[in-house]
Amino acid sequence: MVSEDKDKQPQVTRNRNFAMALKNALHGILVVVLRERNMRIHIISAFMILLAGLYCGLRRSDWLWVTIGVFLVIYSEFLNTIVESIVDLIVGRRYHVLAGLAKDLAAGLVLAAVGVEMIILLIIFEPYVYRLLWH
Repeated sequence: MVSEDKDKQPQVTRNRNFAMALKNALHGILVVVLRERNMRIHIISAFMILLAGLYCGLRRSDWLWVTIGVFLVIYSEFLNTIVESIVDLIVGRRYHVLAGLAKDLAAGLVLAAVGVEMIILLIIFEPYVYRLLWH
């Protein structure tokens, strides 16, 4: 167990209350946004999708699907970052075939999520884009 001087030692015990848990969760989000270039790209893309949806006047049910698609990608990027961090912690700078496989699978998860998001966006935005271009 770590001493009670929080300025000197990192926390290794459970969160004592909801406020501490919330602070740690927000710190995790900040870290992934600052450290992961791809997460920043996903967030910028999500913002652009939000603007496009507002411009097109998406209906409530359309927003539901768009939100699912966008957060599926963001969620998968979090998982990818978690896997990469754990693998790096375990193997350090050494190469291991299974470590590479774990990282490739996590990256593949993100790619699959982006594919699903693209399908959702194409289905949702197609009638709006068609209307804008041809009417």
